[in-house]
Amino acid sequence: MLKLVDAFPSLAQELSQWLREADQDLLAEQIDHAEIAKVTFDNEANAGYIYIEPSQLLTVVESDMVEEGQGESIAVGTQYWTNIDTDNLGRIVRIEILDPRDLKPELKKLSTS
Repeated sequence: MLKLVDAFPSLAQELSQWLREADQDLLAEQIDHAEIAKVTFDNEANAGYIYIEPSQLLTVVESDMVEEGQGESIAVGTQYWTNIDTDNLGRIVRIEILDPRDLKPELKKLSTS
């Protein structure tokens, strides 16, 4: 499995640093250890999406409670104009890059769509 820090080191570093400065240490830890599930790129929107493998396994009860669309979307102050989407249990599910700049070639290369 490809780690976020290996595929996109500058992005991972900026996200982790920003989250720590915003007292979001649990999310920063998730970024530091994140494994990429898939990557997509929308040419029309000029935006990349990095889907993250869940950071923790869930119990049966938690699995019934998880709803991806019911978490938060956190705007992160990076050079790439980035949002982090979480599920309702606080796990990072997706990183949205709205100004991919130098990340564009790698996003397109890893894209599954």
